[in-house]
Amino acid sequence: MVTETGKIELSYTPTVEDFKEALGARARTSKSARRTRWLLAATGVCLTVATVLGLAQKGRLDVPLIVGLAVFVVILLGQTGLQARSFHRLAAAKGEQRIVVDESGVTVSTAQATHSLSWPATPRYVETPGIFLLLSGDENASTMTLLPKRGLGAATDVDRLRAVLDQYSVRAGAERNRPRP
Repeated sequence: MVTETGKIELSYTPTVEDFKEALGARARTSKSARRTRWLLAATGVCLTVATVLGLAQKGRLDVPLIVGLAVFVVILLGQTGLQARSFHRLAAAKGEQRIVVDESGVTVSTAQATHSLSWPATPRYVETPGIFLLLSGDENASTMTLLPKRGLGAATDVDRLRAVLDQYSVRAGAERNRPRP
């Protein structure tokens, strides 16, 4: 909801899906996440080659190799979901989140605490179909703040929030195209 003072207000209860979407968006912008993806890909290739070579040379598969490959697949497919559930447990314990976005930054309030972030603390953002994700300026995007679109009062508030974010922050990925001062 946009108030008369120019503030944009969101109110929502976090879900696991919010965090899955946020972690996926963060992974696309974080150098450490890209390194992890390369490491996982290299591990997958090595395990696959070892499996094929073992099968071709011995005509059978070794149990440790099969177990290693199965564990790898489980980790690969379940990592984001496990992280999302972990973040959700922490956030759900705090209850409903109320967020105010204005020219000074972002203020997040729960029943337990209130914290404010200035725009320099969140210089980048990512937009996904369901959320705006504010990211810290470090290359690993170590801090993230979720702004679920469903927490806004009206569909027009999405455009207003996007305009505010564009004014005070940079869409992640666009910073490479922004001219340097």
